[in-house]
Amino acid sequence: MKRLPVVLIGVALTLAACGGGTAGPAASSGGPNKVASIAAELPDSIKSKAPIQIATDATYSPDEYVDENTGDIVGWDIDFGKAVCKVMGVACTFNNVIFSNIIPQLTASEPRYLLGISSFTPTQEREAKGIDFVSYYKAGEGWVVKASGNLTVNSAADMCGHTVAVETGTTEETDAWAFMGKEIGGTPTAGAKDNCAAASKQPIKVTSFEKQTDANSALMSGRADIGFLDSQIAAYQVKVTGGKLKTTGSGCSVAPYGIAMAKGSPMHVKVNDNNSIGPSCIPS
Repeated sequence: MKRLPVVLIGVALTLAACGGGTAGPAASSGGPNKVASIAAELPDSIKSKAPIQIATDATYSPDEYVDENTGDIVGWDIDFGKAVCKVMGVACTFNNVIFSNIIPQLTASEPRYLLGISSFTPTQEREAKGIDFVSYYKAGEGWVVKASGNLTVNSAADMCGHTVAVETGTTEETDAWAFMGKEIGGTPTAGAKDNCAAASKQPIKVTSFEKQTDANSALMSGRADIGFLDSQIAAYQVKVTGGKLKTTGSGCSVAPYGIAMAKGSPMHVKVNDNNSIGPSCIPS
């Protein structure tokens, strides 16, 4: 049993009943309307904060990114967030925030944001920092490389000996280090296996960037050999680069995305939450 928000659970069920799904990279029109029974459960202490401030890392297209023509934050994750707000009957504002800063700002003594909608994978580590999640989607991890090269990544083992670009604070950053039996930054994890060393391979050179767009640029410019990111983000990079990049291998570590919020919110109620995770990229 986990403490999760009753209002957002109702929203998720409502959107599912309406056939809610990925709406593509651009902001869409229409969508659901206010649901009175759900809006009535939203506490006055939350309504008084309207417009509700939502944090997102708008460098992760097509999930969330900045429209170059308008400067607006758009993406299917943003469409979903707007639909959540419509169902709750409250105005919301999306804010472009460095991904690794979102959780600290959600859990601050005077938080700037009430929710984080930014392709978050619910993990025990994040929950231990004072975060609860409401799941709404599933995605895996994937790899992308230069299409002109001969490099193929079929599994995490193929990252050994290569420079790998990741975004700071992501599951991919954690997993790249974990494959070598280390915490982020290189401190060995007690009892963990260094899979690169065990295979007589060179270590992974993990290069972290605050923005996913900078990680993408590192791969395009040749400063990194491999991009390690969510699988649908990898596929979108192939599209927007006109085939200069290619995905490689099969996605792994399929897990939910979740709306993030601080524990102890007035919106919380005990419910069951099934955050099942598929086969991991990292051997146990």
